[in-house]
Amino acid sequence: MSVVSLFPSATEVTAALGVTPAAVSHQCDRPPAAADRPTLTGLVRDLDGDPDGFDRIAAHDDTYYLDGDALAAADPDAILTQGVCAVCALDAGLARRAVERLDLDAAVLDVHADDLGDVLANVERIGEAVGRPDAAAELRADLETRIDAVADAVPGGTVGGGTEAARPRVAVLDWTDPVRHGGLWIPDLVRLAGGEPGLVAAGERSRKVDPEELRAFDPEVLVVGPCSADVGEAHGRALDLLERESLDGVAAVREGRVYAMDGTAYLNRHSHRVVDALEALATLIHPSRFEASGRGESDERVRRVVRAATR
Repeated sequence: MSVVSLFPSATEVTAALGVTPAAVSHQCDRPPAAADRPTLTGLVRDLDGDPDGFDRIAAHDDTYYLDGDALAAADPDAILTQGVCAVCALDAGLARRAVERLDLDAAVLDVHADDLGDVLANVERIGEAVGRPDAAAELRADLETRIDAVADAVPGGTVGGGTEAARPRVAVLDWTDPVRHGGLWIPDLVRLAGGEPGLVAAGERSRKVDPEELRAFDPEVLVVGPCSADVGEAHGRALDLLERESLDGVAAVREGRVYAMDGTAYLNRHSHRVVDALEALATLIHPSRFEASGRGESDERVRRVVRAATR
């Protein structure tokens, strides 16, 4: 079976299931072997001319293009694409347009996720699409075991006990200028990690948050993980946010609980690695309960954000 993946989350899951895609998107960077695969997509701005003038461009929008020659050469049986965000990656509609134009005999699977339940279900959906249903069921079972272990250990969990008051208010930003709070599966992760989300509900898309609304919520833990940013860039964005907005009165800033997090590794992709994100968040929110986890501040993808005023 020939499988192509048009966005990083699907590439990560197929690799975890033991499948190497025949071709990938220009954004697919994990696992490292993905870099050796032919690239099917790119940014329109990087083309030397109007994409309508290139015969090999099978479909494009204002941001992304899909290389029809490379797609046809991969001769896919299954194409994994996404419908979560047309800004973050090539949209499912472009994939279907390309299949129709090239008259390919390929199934297009839109790996959409609105919440954590969808993320887990997509593991098995991808497993069916790539011919690895047993491996997918095993992976999902392992993910659910890890999720249960975190949920049981935090306040309000079946083992950890505690009260709702022991769950700190948590904000997770996926953009800083303007300020945007992560949505979809992120509120699920915060609650399972023992925090109290309050600015965006599970299943609600990432949305712009007025700084005054952020101050009113008064998060006790503030995580900054901008879309497509590594921890170094996230740290710079967090410092800029603290300098630009009047957040000194926010509990997380006063108590030194502002963290930069690698958005690409943890927060922006809906692959099986969202459970890594859950474990990292739990360690930041309840460090005493997860001090031996190897995550939190000992994790190279997480960095405490400290300003002179908060030392």
